[in-house]
Amino acid sequence: MSAVEDKPSVDPKGAVLGYALLGMVLLGLAGRLLAYPHNRDENMFVSVASQVGNGDLYRDLGYNHLPNLAYLMAGVFSLTGTDHFLFVARLVVFSGWIAAILGLWLIVRRLRLGVEVFFAAAALILGNVLLLGPSGMLASNNFLPIPLVFFAFYFLLGALDDEMPRSGSAFLAGVLVSLTIGMKANFVIVAPLFALATLFSPQQRSWRERIMRSFVPLAIGGVIGGAPVLVHLALDPQGFLAHTLRYFTELQTAYWRDADVPQTVNPAEKVLLAELIWFRGTFMLAIAASAILTAKILLKSSWRSLLDWRLIVLSSLLIGGGVVAFVPTPSFPQYFVPPIPFLVLLFVVLADVAREDGRNAILPIMVAVALLGVLTGASRIVPGLMEFRKTSAWETLALKREVMKTADEAGLARGARVATLTPVFALEGGFSIYPEFAAGQFVFRVAPYISEADRVYYRTTSPTGLEAFLDADQPDGILVNRAEPIERALADYARSRGYETYTNTSVAQGFDLYVPARNIRSP
Repeated sequence: MSAVEDKPSVDPKGAVLGYALLGMVLLGLAGRLLAYPHNRDENMFVSVASQVGNGDLYRDLGYNHLPNLAYLMAGVFSLTGTDHFLFVARLVVFSGWIAAILGLWLIVRRLRLGVEVFFAAAALILGNVLLLGPSGMLASNNFLPIPLVFFAFYFLLGALDDEMPRSGSAFLAGVLVSLTIGMKANFVIVAPLFALATLFSPQQRSWRERIMRSFVPLAIGGVIGGAPVLVHLALDPQGFLAHTLRYFTELQTAYWRDADVPQTVNPAEKVLLAELIWFRGTFMLAIAASAILTAKILLKSSWRSLLDWRLIVLSSLLIGGGVVAFVPTPSFPQYFVPPIPFLVLLFVVLADVAREDGRNAILPIMVAVALLGVLTGASRIVPGLMEFRKTSAWETLALKREVMKTADEAGLARGARVATLTPVFALEGGFSIYPEFAAGQFVFRVAPYISEADRVYYRTTSPTGLEAFLDADQPDGILVNRAEPIERALADYARSRGYETYTNTSVAQGFDLYVPARNIRSP
């Protein structure tokens, strides 16, 4: 770690201007995020979280990811007592963006780098067009691992500090690594590489000291942070694995194999998708800036400077994150998120190694990266600022208002049970939902592919069994998302049973609410 302590390379006025711009960018981000249209993926996270406590997370509610996000959102919903589920869930994601920026600030501060490095690193995240799309705007588990990675790395730096290594920091790093993995399994690669870092650094310590004062606290923290996952695995191993591992390796694969829609399946198509995501915008900017910093290091000092443990760990994580992105089939853009935080951290550490001859040596690079990063995201951030002109039009608020308005027109009372494969809509209207549909369409659509051995772990129906299921326990209403073809089966059922239709097209996707005809409605 560099010991350079020269004068700050950005004057106070420049720093104030930078923070003011950062504040405007975050405000635009908030407007964009809160106005962003609802997406089917949010049914899995928001709806299930709202039902935590009403059955087993996996067997009864059909959750198919590791449990941390469901419990986080459930906790927030409970503490706030909200019935604005989508709005509050999006605020959780926005809090994650704030935490990510704070994590970068803390890392830059620990490394004693100038504020220009912080602004550059922040711009690489805030200007990333993948993160400014569904991957970072939706209430899902795609963005929230990023701030956890930043804070885990911050504490790892403290644990392996050359001058004053701290066992407590190793413990906290372990907790955060497990929380990251429990948020999204794709980040499992962080655990072994952080563990290896504690075994080989700092070199001033003996092997025994590294194991006892770094590795063991990291491992203990990892076990504690991994408690939600470990408890589910211990109490119901087969049910847990059926809904997580086997869901993605067997059921989802089978469903998409038979689905008649364009898909990114073979390696060549995945490479093209990766090229579209990684080799443009701030990701490509970070690669180019990191290459320039690496060249600067090689020109000014020995190649041995690149053997810094931080560079080795982050480079390995960058490569590992890239490999993991290609594993799922079919491939979707959000699978290419994991390398992003590692590349940004690599950029920051390279800036630390490259500034051996003073901060001013890297100032032009940092300023250029910061400005280009902000410009890259401007086409998405500026419209987000404009969203504050009419906050009532935000999707997260308008959806609730429109569902309730349509329900009032239909005479459907709050608390009525509604059958829908878009349960967020029903929850926003104040209705209760079927546990079988708590995860939206994600269990329903794979039901035909569930093996006989695994059926005992699922509470669901299927497209072929839908009519019998609803006839046995008729709903007070049926809500159909007009943008989802799979929901036409619900519409067909409603029409066949004489339900009346109330249509609303005032929100992005539009929906139809079906209620029993007044002359046949049960008393």
